[in-house]
Amino acid sequence: MKSLQGRAIYLLPIFILSGFAGLIYQSLWSQYLGLFLGHSSHAQSLVLMLFMGGMAIGAWWASRRSTNWRYPLLAYAAIELLIGLLGLAFDGIFQGVTGWAYAHLLPGLEGQGATALRWGLATVLVLPQCILLGATFPLMSAGYLRVQPQAQGEVLAGLYFANSIGAAAGALASTYLLLPALGLPGAVMVAGALNVLVAVLIYPLARAGAPGGGPSENPTVPGGAGRTDRTVAAVLCIALLTGASSFVYEITWVRMLSLALGTTLHSFELMLAAFIAGIAFGGLWLRHRADRMASPLRAAGWVQVLMGLAALASMFVYAQAFEWVGWLMRVIVRSAEGYGLYSVASAVIAVLVMFPAAFFAGMTLPLLTLALLRQGRGERVIGQVYAFNTVGAIVGVLAAVHVLMPVLGLKCALLVAAVVDVGLGVWLLWPGGVVGSRARRPEVVSYRGAALAVGLGVAGVIAAVALVRFDPLVLSSSVYRHGGARLHDSAKMLFFKDGQTATVSVFETDRGAGPVRSIATNGKVDAGMTVSVDQEPSGDESTMVLLGALPLALGHGFERVGVIGFGSGLTTHTLLGDPRVGQVDTVEIEPAMVEGARLFGDRVSRAYDDPRSHIVIDDAKAHFAGSGRRYDLIISEPSNPWVGGTASLFSDEFYAFVPGQLNEGGLFVQWLQLYEITPELVSSVLDGLVDHFSDVRAYLANDSDLIIVATPKGKLPELNAGVFEHPALRAELARVGVHGMDDLRDTYAMGDAALRAYPALYPSPRHSDYHPILTLRAPIARFQQGYVGDVESIMTAPWPLTRAWGGPEPRVPPAGGAQLNLQVLQRRSTAYLLSQRLQHGADLPGGGDHALADALRSLGARCELEITPLETAGLVFFLAGETVPFLAPAEREAMWVRPTWRPCPLRDATVIDALALVSAAATDDHAQVLESGQRLLEGPHSVGLLADARSGYYLFGAMQYAAWASGDTALARALSDRYWNSLGTDARASGRLRLLTYMAALGKQER
Repeated sequence: MKSLQGRAIYLLPIFILSGFAGLIYQSLWSQYLGLFLGHSSHAQSLVLMLFMGGMAIGAWWASRRSTNWRYPLLAYAAIELLIGLLGLAFDGIFQGVTGWAYAHLLPGLEGQGATALRWGLATVLVLPQCILLGATFPLMSAGYLRVQPQAQGEVLAGLYFANSIGAAAGALASTYLLLPALGLPGAVMVAGALNVLVAVLIYPLARAGAPGGGPSENPTVPGGAGRTDRTVAAVLCIALLTGASSFVYEITWVRMLSLALGTTLHSFELMLAAFIAGIAFGGLWLRHRADRMASPLRAAGWVQVLMGLAALASMFVYAQAFEWVGWLMRVIVRSAEGYGLYSVASAVIAVLVMFPAAFFAGMTLPLLTLALLRQGRGERVIGQVYAFNTVGAIVGVLAAVHVLMPVLGLKCALLVAAVVDVGLGVWLLWPGGVVGSRARRPEVVSYRGAALAVGLGVAGVIAAVALVRFDPLVLSSSVYRHGGARLHDSAKMLFFKDGQTATVSVFETDRGAGPVRSIATNGKVDAGMTVSVDQEPSGDESTMVLLGALPLALGHGFERVGVIGFGSGLTTHTLLGDPRVGQVDTVEIEPAMVEGARLFGDRVSRAYDDPRSHIVIDDAKAHFAGSGRRYDLIISEPSNPWVGGTASLFSDEFYAFVPGQLNEGGLFVQWLQLYEITPELVSSVLDGLVDHFSDVRAYLANDSDLIIVATPKGKLPELNAGVFEHPALRAELARVGVHGMDDLRDTYAMGDAALRAYPALYPSPRHSDYHPILTLRAPIARFQQGYVGDVESIMTAPWPLTRAWGGPEPRVPPAGGAQLNLQVLQRRSTAYLLSQRLQHGADLPGGGDHALADALRSLGARCELEITPLETAGLVFFLAGETVPFLAPAEREAMWVRPTWRPCPLRDATVIDALALVSAAATDDHAQVLESGQRLLEGPHSVGLLADARSGYYLFGAMQYAAWASGDTALARALSDRYWNSLGTDARASGRLRLLTYMAALGKQER
């Protein structure tokens, strides 16, 4: 016994490790089960219910058994070992079971049957470990109390602090350390190994002494420990209700702070850690004070009152959070290091909001348990109180997600929980209540304390209701993206609702160009449209219309279409403008999104009124897996990848899943943002997508929205004009500047070969459900305001890359009415003007480079092209890059093949070969390009040509393009090996030149 008493101090750090591992499990299980159940509110609730319900069962079981065990710490060690072994095996079991379910069980089920199966399997996967985890606190407490029965309050509060502070650290470590380094499989195995380590460390302590039995019961207490009297029932009821209110706080605060800090995995874990840290330090403060308290229940009463008041006060703090975040966004440098500083500041804001109430919450469980222990109820009450508190947490989760937030809103949900806590405190303080007449001191039964508590509670509620306003224009400001703490003064809030999974708002702004109506989730705008069709369309409109129209132009009708993400409803509306479409199932996870989008009115009416439209409220992958039917077309347009839960719709596993949901010849369409993202993250998505489809193309809806079309078998069909035969669909396309097939073809950006080569250009690990690169790095890219300009850059390359990949021939005259790909259209216009200026003289209007065209024309007219060969070659190559890819064949021939601007014969080899190379490029004579280019590279001016920023860039790229088009991979590699390092720094840094060089070395791949 003395040996164990001497070493009992080691129990606290060991229990910190246990709490650390436990929160890793909770964090990772939420992500694991989110992959299987989906990220709907029901699935999230189930994860919490399984975790907390299992904990409650385990705690109750331990409370019934621990008094019969001579060595409760030995039982604790055994349970930790079992938890660890299950943790080590969890990933393999999960992937095996879910893979088997997707392959053999779910395809044969539909609707509720599929849902019940998924939830049943999830329960089997997680519940056993949750039950075991629930038994750890009661068993550790029982073992520790037998060693130090004279310090019951110190033991309980100390263990509560140790377990909670470990949990707070585990929440941060799982997201910021383990998940980035090891992925889900490695992280969950680390948690399992920690549990095994805890078991190993506790074993010698468990056998160091042999206490006789559980703490003796006080025979003077009427009724004994054998029956649950009024006090026990009341305390357990309070434990349940305060557990419920605490989780209402947590869930409401998380939703509130997500509006200010962003809906990312990072911000969620910071909030969770702040909440748990508050609980931990509440236990720490109580540790050396509890045993000196005359009445733990009276102390618990005041703690409950103060907790409710602190929750009310958090509203005042939260009201300032948007200004603080806005200031941070304005002063912090948008870099990776700046994001680290932003994360620290976010944690501080979360602590300011959550910590005070959580601090008091950390005292309630030890005080309630201590009160029952002092009445001689025995160590079994430890598990009973813990179990009731955990059951209360389940009640709080369900109430917050499904009742309080959707029905009352965030502010009132918090108010209700605060009133519950103050009410519990008054109940504990009221004479004749829980404390009753058993109090030993007269002052305990005084009405003064209860009256003061009532007065403070009423004053707090009145102050919160009267002085705090959650302004929808502030809550919808998306301050974490742009730094503005409030929407523009012109904004009008039309709809605002705290839904089950997100806060949805619809607002209208007018900054001079006409009113624009937007729908946002947690402040992040998901879709925006102009109110009047007479206004210029927004960029979002072109994206949503083309998401529906492009696949329709690649097929001849689709009987069954699935759309992931409702947004404004415009994509579904566009699809239903084609009478060849049979049925459109639009899968949306948040009901409030569908409700709010009705305010777009006639612009999206077919999504609501057309009998072919079916709106499904569910997680997308879960719906498709359980629908039992395959689709002819699936369009995926979820929210941005950095939004929590969304990245799973961009993962390797999702792209492996989709082909199994498509009929023969079916198409898959993926929206991918090019803003607030990096090329490496785009690569991490493309690398998985192209691996599971046989043919892939990319279209650019505007300068920042990429539309990828893919088929799992065979080749994609060519665009056809069928979409323009239907008035409703034709009107939608015309609105965004697509008046015919030429405009539609102009959206073509990259072909299959380029999309497969792109990941090699920016190497990145493939985004996977189990190694979530996108989830972890996309928030940083958003903060840094990243942008991927490569796609548009490729479309405006000085070599006809897009045309070679299946894109259209340039048109003459250039289109003037289309609203898409303005950079490409501007380049065509500039090319046309340059060609006219070079051929016909300086009296015609010109583009920004007209002086160079004038200079070359002047040299040719004066027969001085050979005076400075390097300068002439530079002018020729630059103007070729500005014109050849953007002119129609006739214009290219007139400018470069049969030019009238150089009437004099030529003798200088450098000038002759430069013009011959460009002439060959204009007619796609790849052999002549290579021949002329080789002579230039072996000529007297080769070093100067390669080093020159204009000449080297065009010359090397033109030869690599010709080598790729000719299939001469050996020559392409030889050119790269010999001349790459001779190019200028800017040329070698060019993404489009590096992509072309890589593709040429790889060669054309027939698929």
